Amino acid sequence: MEDIRVSHKPKNRIIALTLGCFLGVFGMDRFYLGKWKSGIAKALTFGGLGLWWFFDNSIMLLDAFLFSFGKDSGFVKDADGQDLRYGLSMFRFKGGRLQLDWFSN
Repeated sequence: MEDIRVSHKPKNRIIALTLGCFLGVFGMDRFYLGKWKSGIAKALTFGGLGLWWFFDNSIMLLDAFLFSFGKDSGFVKDADGQDLRYGLSMFRFKGGRLQLDWFSN
């Protein structure tokens, strides 16, 4: 039998952060990233009574800032281990220059 691997389009960092801010206590950011087991746990505990919600959003926000300042690999990944796309601004500082981020591909 063949081992078929499907490459998925990377998830959007801005969508994950928005879902985390507004619906994170119900685990929607985790469900979006494909982490359904921890999404259920987060939903059942109402975002770890707010602590898990705060920690996740802080990490995603820091990750988005660092990506905007040129870091290629973030510490927030989807369930397949892929990095997320896009930073907080339309442009990204990379290699000493500003590069278009949101509309580049």
